[in-house]
Formats: sequence, C-alpha cells, structure tokens
Amino acid sequence: MASGRLVSAVKSLVPGPLRPFAKSVYRGLIRQWTSWVVEPRERAYGRRMGLPTVPPAELRFRVAGDTEVESFVKVARRCSEDIEAALQRIGRSLESFETLLDFGCGCGRYLLLFANRTRLPKCYGTDVDVEAIAWCKRNLAFGEFRVNDPVPPLDFPSDMFDLILAVSVFTHLDEDNQARWLEELKRVAKPGAVLLCTVHGAHIWRNLPGDLSAQVEREGFLFVPSTYWKGTFPDWYQTSYHTEEYVRRTFGAPFEVVDYLPRGLVEHQDVVILRKA
Repeated sequence: MASGRLVSAVKSLVPGPLRPFAKSVYRGLIRQWTSWVVEPRERAYGRRMGLPTVPPAELRFRVAGDTEVESFVKVARRCSEDIEAALQRIGRSLESFETLLDFGCGCGRYLLLFANRTRLPKCYGTDVDVEAIAWCKRNLAFGEFRVNDPVPPLDFPSDMFDLILAVSVFTHLDEDNQARWLEELKRVAKPGAVLLCTVHGAHIWRNLPGDLSAQVEREGFLFVPSTYWKGTFPDWYQTSYHTEEYVRRTFGAPFEVVDYLPRGLVEHQDVVILRKA
C-alpha cells in the first residue's frame, strides 16, 4: 500500500513525455535490486532449510499462488513428506522405483526436497511452462526436464515410468483434457506402475457457493474458469473439483484405484493412488 502511494507521488512529479523513460528506469532498478539482494537472500534461506536452491518469485507464484519464499519452502517440504507417506501406505518407498516422471513439475517444488537423496529414481520432469523448465534445466542437475504441449502426446516412449507424480494438475484441467492426459499417462507408464495424483475433493468444494457445491455433488465434476488467473494461465487450465465417487469411476477406467486419501496433501488436496494393470 505504502509503496503504491510512493510510486503515485513520484509519478505526479515526472513530466508526461518523460514517464515512459522513467518507468523503464524504475523497472530496471527493481530487476537489479531483486537480482543482487532479494534472490541471494532467498537462496541462502533455501539452503538453510535443506534445499539446493530456490526458484525466483515469478516461478514460485505460478505454482503456489504467492511469492513468499518461507511459504514456498514450507509447502514444498510438506508435499515431499506427504508423497512419501502416501507411497508407504501401499508398501513402497521413493527409492524402490527406477524411473520417476513429475508431470506438471513447474519449477520443481517438491523435487527440490528429493535432490539431496543418496539414491533416487531416474527423474524426469515435464511442463507447459517454458521458463520453469528452463530454470529446472539450469538448476536441477539430477533430473531431465522437457517442455510438453498442452495436449498429448508426451515426448517419451511407451512403458517408460514406474512412478508418475501429477500433483496439482488434475485440479486444474477441464474434463476433456483430463481424459486425454489420463490415457497418455497410462501409455508412458510401465505395467504395474504407480500414478499418484491429487484432486480438489469434498474438503474444498463443500465451501463453494451453494449452487456450485450442489453441482459438484450432483455431477461429480466441476470446472470453473476464474478471472483471477486470466492472463496467467490458459482457459483450459483453471480450477476443477471432484467427488471421490467420480474419481473412482473415471480415473478407475484407465487405471486401478489403489487408495484414496482425503486431504492427503498438505491437509488440502485429496491424494489418489492409481496402478496400471
């Protein structure tokens, strides 16, 4: 609030013809301040918390909805713990897999917590976010990262991965893209592979306005475009809500539903554990 008033006050002192130049100078100073002061502090904080590095604020916002580094690190740690806890429920550990695909990896939020492991599956990450993938390629040497198109196929052969993570992906796809990507993930999964994904379950959709929550309960699925994300994400990537019955029926067509954990990820999203027959 105060910084906004300061900018307005300074703007009023700058003659109109000079304002484009002043705006360019201001943006340049902000970029330099961020690069020289803010980002080194954030990376140092990440190292103290056990992360090899920390993505820049813009990339953190795209996966977390805010730029606070402390919140990003806290949720990243909790995500990694909850993923491993979910795998333990089916008698598996991260180390027991050979090849891992993080589908919709963004800037590698929870992969950062896996980086210091003495043994990891061979890690791959893929996302539509070109800048996030470029950052991962520069900073996460333990994995291989690729950009994928908004629609299948992925640039991987069939039957390649025995563990696929899709965290906060099906929470944002419309029904057509959901079906297409489930089939594509089935294609790249090995027989017997585990797919761990998350959805917005009853804990979340029951707090929607009455007509929307009733629609989710009646139809099992709801896709809601949001003006909040306008210009940040494409129209097909907004917010989706699922009932457990719908997930078991729909996700259980291409896969076997092994377990369903309400609020299994950060006490917020529901975790769905699937297996390719």
